[in-house]
Amino acid sequence: MEYRIIPAGEPETKAVHAGLRAYNRTFVPDTEDLSLAVTDETGAVIGGCDAFRMGTLALLDVLWVDEKHRGAGLGLRILKELEETAAGKGARRLELNTFGFQAPGFYEKLGYRRFGAVEPAAGTYGHYFYVKELKE
Repeated sequence: MEYRIIPAGEPETKAVHAGLRAYNRTFVPDTEDLSLAVTDETGAVIGGCDAFRMGTLALLDVLWVDEKHRGAGLGLRILKELEETAAGKGARRLELNTFGFQAPGFYEKLGYRRFGAVEPAAGTYGHYFYVKELKE
């Protein structure tokens, strides 16, 4: 068999994520996607998150709000919705990571505790890892 490594586009990236999540389910069957999207009045996606739950652990991979809509509280609304949904489905903690130029202060204000860091990681910026215990 011949193998090729190619640049991944959206379909390939989705396949890689689906493959890993399927593999993870063989060890933690209680797994589900918790991703959310925010749309404007035209239906355009202006924010959202990529997140999932494995048993009692929820993981936030990406949280994004379009620059034109920042400051309107959408990041907070997305994160609170994710926390509530995850807790309602049995998650007891939520883990995430962020870079120094992104939002470490945002997560700290919301009760996330930093448990790791790589400094510097991307240029002069640190890469920070956070966890928050969720309420039942």
